[in-house]
Amino acid sequence: MNLGYIRVMLCLAIVLTAPCTFGAGEDKALTPVQATVLDHNEFPCVNCLFGMSDYYVCFDAGSKIVIGHEKVRTDARRHYPTALTERGKTFSVRFDDKFIWVDEPGVKKPVKLTQDYTKKIFLSSDKCQAAIK
Repeated sequence: MNLGYIRVMLCLAIVLTAPCTFGAGEDKALTPVQATVLDHNEFPCVNCLFGMSDYYVCFDAGSKIVIGHEKVRTDARRHYPTALTERGKTFSVRFDDKFIWVDEPGVKKPVKLTQDYTKKIFLSSDKCQAAIK
């Protein structure tokens, strides 16, 4: 067999199987838990129309304090779930070592937050401050 033919067939096999294997059901297999918003904070983009703002939310997920971060375009802020900024509000969440998926009632697609324990930004919760590394 021709070596070039084998390379082409190998590349074709990789391309055809990639959508089926990478990221398939990444948030579907995780068990949802009830989590309460302990604190939140934000770094809004000042004097910018299309810049990115940073939003942080700290949850008490029972056995673990999880902190999520999301970058949102300033002009899309009105679409950001304001319920995530309400301390004491409870949500169904799923999380792994990297992400947190927050299910909001009446919303089909969950909010996907990246876990981030690097910034000391929480002022209202000692539990959240203790979770910062």
